[in-house]
Amino acid sequence: MTQTLSMSTLYKKLSAIGLSESYVRRSVLPSWWNDELNNQPTAVLEGAGHIAKRLHLDLQSLLSDDQPVQVKLLPDTKFKYHLQQQADIPDTSHRLASRVAELVAYGVKTPFVTISKDVNQVRSEILQDHPQINLESILNYCWKHGVAVVYFNDYPENTRKITGMIQWQCDRPVIVLSSKKTYPAWLAFHLAHELAHLALGHIKAGILIDDEIDQNSDDGEETAANLFAVKLLVNDLDNCFDGQEVTSGKKHLKNKINKRLQADSTVDPCALAFNYAWHTGNYKFANKAVDELNPAQNGHQIINQFLENHIDWESLTDDNSDHLDKILGD
Repeated sequence: MTQTLSMSTLYKKLSAIGLSESYVRRSVLPSWWNDELNNQPTAVLEGAGHIAKRLHLDLQSLLSDDQPVQVKLLPDTKFKYHLQQQADIPDTSHRLASRVAELVAYGVKTPFVTISKDVNQVRSEILQDHPQINLESILNYCWKHGVAVVYFNDYPENTRKITGMIQWQCDRPVIVLSSKKTYPAWLAFHLAHELAHLALGHIKAGILIDDEIDQNSDDGEETAANLFAVKLLVNDLDNCFDGQEVTSGKKHLKNKINKRLQADSTVDPCALAFNYAWHTGNYKFANKAVDELNPAQNGHQIINQFLENHIDWESLTDDNSDHLDKILGD
């Protein structure tokens, strides 16, 4: 162990693995920490314990003068990279997301119920409780089946991008969503995609990580998950504007969407706008239409409000509760 244990020493070691002092202070140290403790060895030792636990680090290596910080191994991980030539090596962001999933699982008590492989059955089950397939109705379905869902995007700079992740923890799957784009309909597609991986048996243990969800992926599992998600969200209206003229006016797309939905009110109009962009690549235009239909970009808040309502807070340790508060932005 270092003979001069101080926070400045720890910050220097952590910066070597891509964790800046500002990030550690803001997102990792417990809420009760203050700078008066920085040079008190006993307090720093306790702080180091919290850091190691929250970042999946080996505590002894964090405290040692003569060895670099060692990270703990993740469970078996299946990577779904947009650029497949990237090495399948867990990055800091993967470890942070894994720790979030682990933490959430500790506080969930609803038993996991298997998800049907038949997307039509999943759709039917959701519509028994809700008039429309949207982010909130899919979240409700997930939580009823013991599938925990959390939004987390507090990653250090210069770490590999994550769009979505599933981790099996404590005999249940936890879905972590991390897109910076937070329209509810946008996150609903990402949630439906991860739910599809689960339903179709693409992950039965360990971790599955999507760095980006790509329509043109040559990965068979990604293609299947996309088809499942599209069917769940827009039913038979996939690519329904193909061959039709859609002018550049945002109200034109909005009006065409509303007309289409007269035949199927179970489809979220914003999901149909993004489906148009999925096939045309014109996301800028679709975003303008979504802003006309429902401009709220609060999908991340909706996800974590569901989480707050379903977590058994009493079952969490004080430290885990404090950490989860930070994750949820409290």
